[in-house]
Amino acid sequence: MSDDIVQSAGSIAGRLERIPFSRVHRNFLLMVASGEFVESMMLLGNGAILAIIATVLHLSPTESAYVVPISFFAGEFVGSIVIGYLADRLGRRTMFAFDLLVFALGMIVAGFFSTPIVIAVFLFIAGLGVGGEFPLVDSYTTEIFPSNQRGRRMAIVYTLAVIAAPIIAALAYAVSQPKPGPFSWRILFWIIGVLAIIVWAIRLQMPESPRWYEIKGRIADADRVVSDMEQQAMQQHGLSELPPIPEHIAVKEAKGRWRDLWAADLRGRTIMMLIFQFFQSGVFYGFTSLAPVFLLAKGIDIVHTLLFTMIIYSGFLVGSIVNIFIIDRVERKWGIIVSAILSGVLGTIFVLTPNVIATVILGFLVAFVLWNFSNFYHTYQAEIFPTRVRSMAAGTVYSVSRISTSILVAIISTFFLPLGLLPTYGVIWFFIVVVVAVIWIFGPRTSRRHLEDISQ
Repeated sequence: MSDDIVQSAGSIAGRLERIPFSRVHRNFLLMVASGEFVESMMLLGNGAILAIIATVLHLSPTESAYVVPISFFAGEFVGSIVIGYLADRLGRRTMFAFDLLVFALGMIVAGFFSTPIVIAVFLFIAGLGVGGEFPLVDSYTTEIFPSNQRGRRMAIVYTLAVIAAPIIAALAYAVSQPKPGPFSWRILFWIIGVLAIIVWAIRLQMPESPRWYEIKGRIADADRVVSDMEQQAMQQHGLSELPPIPEHIAVKEAKGRWRDLWAADLRGRTIMMLIFQFFQSGVFYGFTSLAPVFLLAKGIDIVHTLLFTMIIYSGFLVGSIVNIFIIDRVERKWGIIVSAILSGVLGTIFVLTPNVIATVILGFLVAFVLWNFSNFYHTYQAEIFPTRVRSMAAGTVYSVSRISTSILVAIISTFFLPLGLLPTYGVIWFFIVVVVAVIWIFGPRTSRRHLEDISQ
């Protein structure tokens, strides 16, 4: 290996910092976001799908919760751990070429069955693919962009993805006219599965993360990817050279091992994020998965529930658009805390108000705030861990949220929902208090800092 390559590759982080936004970044964002979009159709649409399946198959809210969100989130739990681990061992791009196929298989096959337990099995399989997607997206996106725009680019990915929320709600409403039929939910499954296969084929063009190459000692490969990005940026912007490489912390070759998450330098952050992820799922999905059920509990019929859910879910998109302009201006630690508290205040008013119009408006505002919360923490959990274990760490802590979602949604549906909407949101407030406390007390600051500095 030549000295030029060694010197160049030794500055991978610095070189990525100085590359202006160009077509290569745009294409990367679109390919990452397209997968997030398809999987978000199921992730954010499972509440509407739950309501349809419960109506068509004559299931109780508790039974349908086990068939749809709980089985799906259980699959995500396994997928997060396995694919997150493999992404640090085999590469980000390698696992991106795998997870969408698993997701598509589960969704398409599930649409051919009418037995609740069989549907649940294949939704579990679909969840395996989704579980690996989110840690990969967070890690991959974090590693590509400069520190001063890292949050904004992540927010753009999730903004494009969250367009899926009102779309899947609109599709659910459309296929349920004049009332839900035997093919209503099957059509939704098949649409999602086919789109996943299309996006999988497009994503095969993605490059590997140069930071991952570097940490694995594949310096020439890291240099090749970054050099290509530099050349494309200079050509697009008409530059003869790029700014000087900024100072950065040298990165040593290292193997990512799961036990490293429990070493002295990372143990505190790992425990903090495990606690955070366990309870944040109750905050986010306690509302997202059960919003249609909340509307039904207020005496609103199924067709109007699906229509109102479409309006409420559009708050995710609007919230994410706003978040693009604030995520790099606000310290992410405080963004997480403030948005969590606001979601609790607005959610409590949402369940208390008897007026239908006010209910829909407040539901929209809760969704607006919750997606800000989501964008803040997705960026945060990826950037607080070093590259050698970033995907593994994100997958491990994210997996806890998947199993806790299954547990907490089941607890809410089984024990609190029968008691009324206010007791239901009372337990969500408990989750909010834990989330706020753990980030407030133990969370480091991350906004506009180099990844290599944050991980020290």
